Amino acid sequence: MQFVSIKEEHLELILNWRTSEFVTRYMYTDIEYDLVKQRSWFESIKKDPHSYYWIMIYRDEPIGLVSITDIHSRDKRAHWNFYIGNPKFSMLGGFIGPYVYNYAFKTMGLNKLVGEVMEENEGVRKLHLKQGAREVGYLSEHIFKYNKYHHVYIYEMTKNMWDTCGSKFSNYIPEVQ
Repeated sequence: MQFVSIKEEHLELILNWRTSEFVTRYMYTDIEYDLVKQRSWFESIKKDPHSYYWIMIYRDEPIGLVSITDIHSRDKRAHWNFYIGNPKFSMLGGFIGPYVYNYAFKTMGLNKLVGEVMEENEGVRKLHLKQGAREVGYLSEHIFKYNKYHHVYIYEMTKNMWDTCGSKFSNYIPEVQ
């Protein structure tokens, strides 16, 4: 698996993914299809020293987006997010966490990653638990979307937790470019 830093040439692909029903149904917001706004977003993330965004590449094909954001250097913690944009690769979603955890803990030297998942995204919620993350609770009625409020579940993984449960994924190291 490769994590390739987002470039201008990726923006239309990301926008196609981000505005698709397959992806947006589990996102906090819906965005309009607007390349000008997409370029503004890109300029803002390029300037953010506390975040990294990558296109995930599997067998030479872009499959989705992954990010590590809100990095706190002193506390060595951050948030992480991903989505598979290409539905034919949705089965790979279960492998993204180990790649991110290994990179964050072994390469970046982070101690903790936090993930947030909308309540309806049961597959990803179960995935966090299967990979050893701890559900720390939920934010009640946190997101208003589709004319109703949705809970958002919070998961955390620490380096110590990953050292204990992630050994079977030790070879899941992304090639980061």
